[in-house]
Amino acid sequence: MEKIAYLNMKTRMSHAEIMNLPYAIFLSYLKHYQMFDLMSTPEGREYLEKVERLKQTTPDFNKLRKVSGYKKAGDN
Repeated sequence: MEKIAYLNMKTRMSHAEIMNLPYAIFLSYLKHYQMFDLMSTPEGREYLEKVERLKQTTPDFNKLRKVSGYKKAGDN
C-alpha cells in the first residue's frame, strides 16, 4: 500500500488511476521515481554507483592490470 501512496504523491494520480495501470507501467513509474529520489542526494548517488558496480558481470581487465601489475602477453 505504501508504494501506491508513494506513486500517488509523486505522480498526482488518483488511487483509482494507479490501480488501473498495467502492472509493468506501475513498476516502471515506481522504479523511475525512486531513482529520481536517489539521484537527488549525494548518499543516493553513491548508493546507485555501488549498485551499478555490483551489477557488472564482466571484469575490467585494464583496471585489474593496474592493480596487480600483470602485463599483457608480449610485454616485457
